[in-house]
Amino acid sequence: MNENYEIVKLGKKDMPMYFGFNALRKFCRNTGTTLNQLSNFGTSLSLDDIVELVYCGCAEGHRRAGVEFKMTSDDIADLLDGDSKGLEKAMELFGEHMGKSFGNDKEEKGKKSTPKK
Repeated sequence: MNENYEIVKLGKKDMPMYFGFNALRKFCRNTGTTLNQLSNFGTSLSLDDIVELVYCGCAEGHRRAGVEFKMTSDDIADLLDGDSKGLEKAMELFGEHMGKSFGNDKEEKGKKSTPKK
C-alpha cells in the first residue's frame, strides 16, 4: 500500500483509491450528505451512495497517484457489476480511511497496546 492511495481491483481494472477528506468532501457535495450523516453510514447506504462513494474514492486515488481520471459514476457501477470482492475491498478501505481521517485509528491502536492487569 502506498500512503497516498491503495490499489483496489474493480472488475478487471486496478484502481488507485483513497477516502481522505477531499474524497469525502466531494461525496458530501455530490450527494447532499452532511458530515454527521457520514458517521452513521453503515446502516443507511443506498446503491447510489455506494457507487458515488467508490467513484469519489477512485477519483481521489487517481489524483494522488498523478493519473488522469475520466470515468463517470456509471463507469464505476459497471465495474462493480458482479464484483462483490472489489466492492467489499472498497468499503473496507473506506472504513479504514475514515478511522484515520477522524482519529479513531490512533484510539484503536492505543486500546490494543494497553496491557491487561
